Amino acid sequence: MLKSILTRLLAASITITAFGSLHAQSPEAAPNMVQMGHQLATFSGSMHSAAEVCGDYTKDQLADMKAKQKQQMSQMGLTAEEFDTAFDAGKKKTDERWDTMSKAEQESACEELQQQMSQAFKGMIK
Repeated sequence: MLKSILTRLLAASITITAFGSLHAQSPEAAPNMVQMGHQLATFSGSMHSAAEVCGDYTKDQLADMKAKQKQQMSQMGLTAEEFDTAFDAGKKKTDERWDTMSKAEQESACEELQQQMSQAFKGMIK
């Protein structure tokens, strides 16, 4: 289930990147696209952390997704270093939250996250 959700998230980020590249061509829009890229990279780091706890991804699959996201964010004007900084900040914050939870709390949080993400993306990408 989480694998499906993260695949949808990746597809959504591709869509945002493609849409964003159209708007990033105007000088006044470029800072907004970089800011959006930072937010997406931070969110990606958080989802990466959740996938490590909840999902059934291998480390190689997660690394591949991160590399693809980094490449997509470069199209929004983020440098590799900016992406890594934002991604790592999101991942660290979420890792710290997971570390404070018991195993039962983690399982409950995973189930809740899966339900929320499923509803958020329901019908968006099939």
